[in-house]
Amino acid sequence: MHLENYFRAYCECTNSEEVKKWREKLKQNLGKDYDDYAVAYDWTERKLGALKSKKHYEPLMDAYTYNGGKYPDGCTLCGERAHLAVDWEKFKENLQKDIKHYLKEGEKLCGVCLVKRFAFYYLKKQAFPSVHDIANAKFKEELKDFEQNHKDRASELKSLLQQYMGEEKPRDHLWEYNTELFDIEELERIKREEEDLSLVIDDLIRELRWIYNNELLSKPSKNYFAIMISDGDSMGDWLGLKSERRKDKLERAFHEKFSKALSDYAREIKSLESKEKFGLRIVYAGGDDVLAVADLREFLDFAEKLNPTFKKKVGENASVSAGIVIGHQKDNLAYLLNEVGKAEKKAKSVEGKSAFCITVIPRGGGPVSFWAKWELLNLFKDTIEYFEKEIIGDRTAYDIREIVGKFEGSEKKPTEVVLALLRGMLKRRVDENKLKEHLRKEKRAFIEEYLQELRKLLEISDLENLANLFYTARFIAKERREKKHETVGANT
Repeated sequence: MHLENYFRAYCECTNSEEVKKWREKLKQNLGKDYDDYAVAYDWTERKLGALKSKKHYEPLMDAYTYNGGKYPDGCTLCGERAHLAVDWEKFKENLQKDIKHYLKEGEKLCGVCLVKRFAFYYLKKQAFPSVHDIANAKFKEELKDFEQNHKDRASELKSLLQQYMGEEKPRDHLWEYNTELFDIEELERIKREEEDLSLVIDDLIRELRWIYNNELLSKPSKNYFAIMISDGDSMGDWLGLKSERRKDKLERAFHEKFSKALSDYAREIKSLESKEKFGLRIVYAGGDDVLAVADLREFLDFAEKLNPTFKKKVGENASVSAGIVIGHQKDNLAYLLNEVGKAEKKAKSVEGKSAFCITVIPRGGGPVSFWAKWELLNLFKDTIEYFEKEIIGDRTAYDIREIVGKFEGSEKKPTEVVLALLRGMLKRRVDENKLKEHLRKEKRAFIEEYLQELRKLLEISDLENLANLFYTARFIAKERREKKHETVGANT
């Protein structure tokens, strides 16, 4: 039932009689006579929209029961559908040894989530990297150097991973294994659930501890990653009967040209992904729609390319807007996807669009969003860099929140007063030595240049958004910083 109702296809057709009637209606209401192609397209699109707006009833309760008449609760992953009516303990016991750990203790999945979880294995296709892999893309790249520089240790690690996975032969490269298998805490969790694998897991943990403690390889310590959705702005305006954006007549030749431009855009965006690197994976790129995941080093460089690439392929008066969420790899993915949809909607609400919205969701905290036009993305990137290189101290984010709080409820935005207060605060918070070391700039000139960029932001947004700029930038900078080496357990 879950899979049967997961996808729904819609189709509408228009006959010549309908075209004739709709043409007369348009002529009567708009005072203009359109040709058959434009009229047929407009009417068919309206019918299809009406068809898709109908909400089909789906039963809330599964028809099946398990364990003596129990009805399933919600899927523990998506929460949208009931989990399958099976005895999950027995189901996990019967899984092959090398894939048991893909079903965690207490998980009960619906048909859709179960297929997504195991399809890669049964279809013999490479799995899409986990969000843990994406967050720790730099660790995966370091594994390449480790393999080359410490061949004996790498060979021993491959052998242990082969035994753990129950594979006939080890994989060609260490980076082909999931990052969680190099995470000692995760291995200890798996050991508690899979007692029959405890001996090989102990050996694997012992080897990893030796490697980490001797600093041959850094631990996979990153937990946050980015999800990005982008979408073309006002696409309906390009295809409507009375389009102000479209210079060409609405006819078949224009549709073919426009569709090719969108396809070229999607192909170019897809080409930005490199299989040799691990920090960016594009889930889909089709037409004007893009969904991608990236680590915190790569996501802004990728986002920066979306709008100019769209303009190059579609036209200078075309643009895209994007929503971006920074979430924890243990957060519910459905929740993060819902939040990135909200971020995209916020970006789409900006006047004139061509905007982005970045939401950070701290583990155990609420979402905080910063939005701006694409022209101000460099301001955001620079602010992250200033925090990351400690040119401005972490306390700056709290100082600015305090400044903004002084004007809460003000009817008029006191831009000049706020900038004056920011100038005084930056004089205290900017580290002159770090500034000269990293940017080779004089403190006074740096502050004035930075204030000019902040002024541009204040011209289009409120004070709360200014405070959120510093909060979100500081959060990303802290997560991007390299953590100092710590000894991992006993060096045995």
